[in-house]
Amino acid sequence: MLLAPREHCVTSEEVPRGAIPEWLKEQIRRQSLGTPSTDPNSKGRVLVIYPTEKSRMQVLSSIDLRGAVDRTLHHTIESLIHSLVTDLRLPRVMPKNGPLMSVIHSECRKEATRLGFPLINPLPDMKWSKGKTEALAALHYQLSREMVAEEWDGPGIVTFRSVIERLEGKLRFTHPDMAVVRIIDSLESGTIPFTVSDIDGIIMLDHSPVICRAHT
Repeated sequence: MLLAPREHCVTSEEVPRGAIPEWLKEQIRRQSLGTPSTDPNSKGRVLVIYPTEKSRMQVLSSIDLRGAVDRTLHHTIESLIHSLVTDLRLPRVMPKNGPLMSVIHSECRKEATRLGFPLINPLPDMKWSKGKTEALAALHYQLSREMVAEEWDGPGIVTFRSVIERLEGKLRFTHPDMAVVRIIDSLESGTIPFTVSDIDGIIMLDHSPVICRAHT
């Protein structure tokens, strides 16, 4: 389908259940690496975003590709986020698993002794448990997905977010909850990352109708 040239064109197309449409399969074949096009009217580079890594592998394995896959054109939202972090020269994203939570908990415990969480931990000698850190981390994750963490005035989040930002600067990394908002800030400033600098369109396949605001 041809769309009128505008700054942004978005369309939602209904397709039958099952395999992806043949026209998209053909497009993926045409833009595979090392595949010369014999069609003079063939043009365009399409970024395909899959709901899961498993679905990405299934789709690509089901297509008779004549060349190598250009992986920059096949992403999940999560893998696209990591690619954009690299392209935009942002500090690397540190996984939540492992030592990161322990470091954050240690910093939260120090803040608690300074009454940084007055409603949750109202006494400086009151024990700050790991469960409190984990609860704030879970809440911050959800608020970040909906891009409302900065406006949230509930107990603990302002201090918890300042702990994260202080650690980011000190250890030179990007916290996973902060990656998308940093990408959006860079894009809105006019920076065009290499990942999407030469694409002509984006197709999202079979995603849930409920997508968090940050990913949208």
